[in-house]
Amino acid sequence: MKESPACPPCRPSVRSSHGWRSTLFGALLLAGWMLLMARLIQLQGGQHAQLYSRVSRQSVHQEVLPARPGDILDRSGQALAMTIECESLYAVPARINDPLKFAWQVSSVLNLNTDELYDSLVRGREKQFLWVRRRLDEQQAERIRRLDLPSGTWGLRTEFLRRYLHDGYAAHAIGLRDIDNRGKGGLEESLDEELRGEDGLRVLARDARGVLMEVDEQRSRAPRPGRAVVSSIDLPLQIRTEELLDELVNEWRPKGACAIVMEPWSGEVLAMASRPTFHPDRLDEVDETAWKNLAVSAVFEPGSTFKPMITGWALEQGCLQRDEEIDCSYGVYRMGPRVLHDHHSYGRLSVADVLVKSSNIGMAKIGERLGLDRLYDGVRSFGFGRVTGIELPGELP
Repeated sequence: MKESPACPPCRPSVRSSHGWRSTLFGALLLAGWMLLMARLIQLQGGQHAQLYSRVSRQSVHQEVLPARPGDILDRSGQALAMTIECESLYAVPARINDPLKFAWQVSSVLNLNTDELYDSLVRGREKQFLWVRRRLDEQQAERIRRLDLPSGTWGLRTEFLRRYLHDGYAAHAIGLRDIDNRGKGGLEESLDEELRGEDGLRVLARDARGVLMEVDEQRSRAPRPGRAVVSSIDLPLQIRTEELLDELVNEWRPKGACAIVMEPWSGEVLAMASRPTFHPDRLDEVDETAWKNLAVSAVFEPGSTFKPMITGWALEQGCLQRDEEIDCSYGVYRMGPRVLHDHHSYGRLSVADVLVKSSNIGMAKIGERLGLDRLYDGVRSFGFGRVTGIELPGELP
C-alpha cells in the first residue's frame, strides 16, 4: 500500500496577523475619537459657562479709581487736614516666572524682607493683583521704574495720602483716615460720607504682553472727590489751648486731661484738646490709651463745677435773690443723716461768695430751697444725662 507524503509543518498566516493588528488599532482609534468628541460636547455644553467665566475673570479686571478726600479746614479756612497724591506698587504674581528674582529686586529698592515678599508671591501665584508696598514717596517710585522688571508683572497705582498740619494739633477733634481711606475718630469718622467722595471704576483687560488696556468705557466712571469741611475750630485758640493743657499735664502728671473752649451763645466748639494724645501722621508711635477723646467719651463727677448750675437755676426759679446772704453755719451743717463741712468756718456769705469760696453748706441750703423735683428739672435743663449731639463719635451722656 502506497503511503501519502507527509504534510509540511503549518506556519501562521502573515496576512491574518496583520489583519488582527489593524482591527485593534482601528478600534482604539475609534474609541479615542469617541472620548474626544464626548469631552468636546461636555465642554461646549455643561462647562462652557463655567470656563468662560473663569477665562473672563483671568483676563478682565475692574480697577478702582480712588476718590480724593475733601480737606478739613478751621473756621477761617486754614487747612487742618489735606490730601496729596502718591503711588503704590502692586505685582501680578500669575505672570511672574521668577518670583525669587522679582522679590530680590523690589526688596533691595524698598528695603523689604525678601523672604516675606517671595512667600507672598508664591502663595498668590494664581492672583492677578497683589499689593507690594503702598504710598511710596517720589524717590521710591522712581527707583522702581528704573528696575528691569518684566512687563506686565507689576504696576504703580495713584492713591491719596492724608496729611495733618500744625504738628497734629486738634488730633482728637479731627481724627484720621486709614490706608483704605476710611475715617477713624473725630470729624474724619463722623463726616466720612461727605469727606470720602465716591470711587471711580475702570474695566481693563491684558493683551498678549500683559499690558492693561481699557475695554469697556460704558461701565467705567470717573471718581467724585470728597467735599471740604469747614469746622468750628479756631486754629490760634486751639494751639494756645493745647499749650496750656500741656503745661498743666507736665506740672500735675494726671492720668488724663481735657480742655474745651466754647462760644457760650452758639455752643460752637472753638478748641478741644485731650491728653494723652497722638499725631495722626505717626500712627506707629501711638499708644492705645491715646485714642480716647476724654472731652466727649469720659465720665467724671463734676464736683464743685456743678455749683454754678444749681445757683443759676435757683435764681431763675425765684427761690434765691442775687443780693441776699446765705448762712453757712460756721462750717458744720446736718442735712438728714449726713453732716456737711466746709474747709473754712464761714458765717453769712453773699450768693457770689458762696460760689467764690465754694461753700458746700451754702450750696446745700440753696439746693434745699429748690427741692428734689425742681433740682432734677434744673439738672436736665442744663443737658446733664443726655448727649449734646456734637458731630464727633463716641459721645457719652
